[in-house]
Amino acid sequence: MEVTGKTKERCAGGGGEGRALIPGLPDEIAMECLVRVPCQFHSNMKSVCHSWQNLISSPLFYRERIKSGVAEHLVCLIQPISSFPPPDSIHGNQGDGVCGRTDAGVKKEEEEEDEDDRQNQQQGPYGLSIYNETRGTWHRIRPKIGRIPMFCQCLALGSSGKLMLLGGWDPATLEPVPNVYILDLVSGGGSWRRAAPMSVPRSFFACAVVSGTKVYVAGGHDNQKNALRSAEVYDVEEDRWEMLPDMAEERDECQGLSWDGDSRFWVVSGYGTERQGEFGSDAECYDPETGSWSKVEGVWPFSRTSPRGCTAAVSSGQQHQWWWFLGSEQEEQQQHEEAREKPWKTVSSIKLSRSIIGTPPCVTKLANGTREDGHRVFVMSSRGGGDNCGGECEGETGFIMERERNGNTKWKHVHTPMEFSGFPFSASSFIV
Repeated sequence: MEVTGKTKERCAGGGGEGRALIPGLPDEIAMECLVRVPCQFHSNMKSVCHSWQNLISSPLFYRERIKSGVAEHLVCLIQPISSFPPPDSIHGNQGDGVCGRTDAGVKKEEEEEDEDDRQNQQQGPYGLSIYNETRGTWHRIRPKIGRIPMFCQCLALGSSGKLMLLGGWDPATLEPVPNVYILDLVSGGGSWRRAAPMSVPRSFFACAVVSGTKVYVAGGHDNQKNALRSAEVYDVEEDRWEMLPDMAEERDECQGLSWDGDSRFWVVSGYGTERQGEFGSDAECYDPETGSWSKVEGVWPFSRTSPRGCTAAVSSGQQHQWWWFLGSEQEEQQQHEEAREKPWKTVSSIKLSRSIIGTPPCVTKLANGTREDGHRVFVMSSRGGGDNCGGECEGETGFIMERERNGNTKWKHVHTPMEFSGFPFSASSFIV
């Protein structure tokens, strides 16, 4: 790894010139060592010296981790929770950090245990869980924002190392909220802050990150359960929302989509106020170059099923694909739809793991990093586990599906402790 003077100075905040990152080692070797330290120790590393603090708070440090192939893959899940995991669980833990606590944090947490117990009694029914796919560990983030809104959406802003929580219901009033919270995983060291709120309180809406710095939201419903056609866009760098033209149709429980290298935002299916539960087959696409929406018919054929959470947008160069993960009822219906003319075509079809049964699962595409040999998707089923985990997983359970460029598909079971087995409402993924 090449560490230039400018790179070192930018990572160290300008205060590292003339000082070795690790005394006695060339900076190139020192950086090779530091980027390989697991992210759960990064908060402790910041206390070593100012140079390390500035280095590890810099996005450049995490780009070097990705470039070196040592970055860790994190899956973020908004899950219903009935109880918190035991503090010393071997599977995971609670904590402020995004990658889990270290031994140095145990004593402090024990001292705060009584207060935490009181706070936990007041926690809402939803929590933010993190699955570290690289390390095979689970833990739950203790938010500094109060109770996590029910049915909120989570979006990973990969370019900035931040996680956004948007909208949902206030756990106390069960009213939609416009609130937006940001968890800074890189420069903020796991800190929370309130971002500018959406212009319209909404829940069960479509959302997606476009071009890394824009977050689009559309549809959903208001506090009277009226379906919305309004839409808006958030500028990550300026912390500012801007209203967009309304969509042509009201769309509650719709799905947002975007693809790498494409500046458009898609809103798929949903239903209007007067036809609740009857999911439309069409979609609307917003093009920022024209500032307008266009409507596309025949996109989603399942009138009794929402596309929310059970699909993944995948890009390979200039080719964009939309992957569906269907339950048995939807698979049967799809077979009848194959003969009909539609604006999309089925490229290929594969069977889900035999342990994934029941309704459509919750999925999120894993960020590729430097991988160019295929795509991976985290899948959490409504029922599953079985023989794959020796009967230890109950309720919902996770899988990693790896689709290679040659078309081969591999499934890996993810051991899912009971404390983390609630079916996710929303999911997203990071590389750190």
